[in-house]
Amino acid sequence: MPEVRIALPSPLRALLSKGAGSAMVSGFLLVAMLTVVGKIVAFVKDAVVAAKLGTADDLDAFMLVFGFFSFAATVLAGGLPEAFVPSYAEWRERRGQRRADRLGVQVAVWHLAALAVCGAALTLAAPSLIAWATPGFNPAKQALAVRLQQGLLPFLLCFGLAHHLSAWLRAGKSFLLATSAPMLVPLGIVIALVVDGAEVSAWTLVHGTVWGSVAHLLVLLAAHARRLPRSLAWWRCCLRHWEPGLRKVLRNAAPFLLGGVAFGSTAVVDQTMAAWLSAGSVAVLGYSDKLCAVVLAVTAGPAADVLFPHFSELVARRDWAGLRRRLFTSAGLIVGAALPMTFFLCLFAPWIVSTMFERGAFGPQDTLRVAEVLRFAAFQIPFYILGTVAARVAVSLQAARLMLVIAFSALVLNATLNWALMGPLGAAGIALSTVIVHTLCAFATCGVCLSLIRRKEALA
Repeated sequence: MPEVRIALPSPLRALLSKGAGSAMVSGFLLVAMLTVVGKIVAFVKDAVVAAKLGTADDLDAFMLVFGFFSFAATVLAGGLPEAFVPSYAEWRERRGQRRADRLGVQVAVWHLAALAVCGAALTLAAPSLIAWATPGFNPAKQALAVRLQQGLLPFLLCFGLAHHLSAWLRAGKSFLLATSAPMLVPLGIVIALVVDGAEVSAWTLVHGTVWGSVAHLLVLLAAHARRLPRSLAWWRCCLRHWEPGLRKVLRNAAPFLLGGVAFGSTAVVDQTMAAWLSAGSVAVLGYSDKLCAVVLAVTAGPAADVLFPHFSELVARRDWAGLRRRLFTSAGLIVGAALPMTFFLCLFAPWIVSTMFERGAFGPQDTLRVAEVLRFAAFQIPFYILGTVAARVAVSLQAARLMLVIAFSALVLNATLNWALMGPLGAAGIALSTVIVHTLCAFATCGVCLSLIRRKEALA
């Protein structure tokens, strides 16, 4: 009897033949699994915080201030590291591993200096910044927010530099520590909550955040110290002889910094405008974002981390057809996986919020408020993923100016829609505004990427 063979479509056959042995697929699975573990740790932290503080003034003040510092760290991380990864891949291809590592050290020095300047500016401006951003806070709550902002300064320095070190590891396709180390921050908060017991306050969260970020940075520094040369001559050369590629990184970082300011400001704008609503609205919006972040953490996060170095290599090799194919394939697979989770969040929002948070100071009324916001916020997930994957392609193509236009347009649109929708819908209107902005940005970024790829193919 003749053997029966089933012919599979060639893309599917190739994917099945590689399976988890593919560097990209195995990298995605590793990052996704580690991210799930990190999110479990983060949710333990969130559940304990909800039980201890609910939507109290302390938590409102901490989440607002934490948002400022996270925004500053993310903006700087969206500048130097984003410009660094494509240059690192190109430098390693042309000049070798040691010259590329020297570039990594020099970019880290510049990144630390930028973080120090940003931290000093935020500390000096704290009273004025808090007073402007929180007209709905009473004077005591504003004074607490100022003190919390000053206490979180070490977090900005440690967490911001860790962004660069993580990007450096991922550029070398080393994902284990880059993905697992961030869970030390929520773990530090959990330990601080346990130690303080019944005396939990916003300062408990500050202390846990700071010590967790210090541990995060030390782990990444140790990882790089093991792989870099230990020769003092090499380190002196790093600090005395600047790599020519550094000028390119710094030049390309400026548009990414501005784009990060614009795009990252949407979260700060959302929190600031939520502070104008009824008490607890900042915390309600924050809890909803955390639930959406679970899905994004196992889809958009691993996709961005794993695909970015692959996109950069395809650009360095001028493989435009492969770049377009990988964009479509990866975005389609990840969005397809995220859609069921999106509908699950929307349909079962009250049950999910109640299961995760409703205990102690977090009561049934808080559950209803968060669930109402979550039903809207969940629909940002597929468009956020699509925009994130497309943005990595745009960064690899170094299309900084076009991304800058999209980012500033998104910022203006977000603030406008917040103003229009928060009146009739409250915090849910801010969530709906975010969905609309992410949808438009995703399609605009995809259009930019495809246009640039076609242009590169025409010039090849």
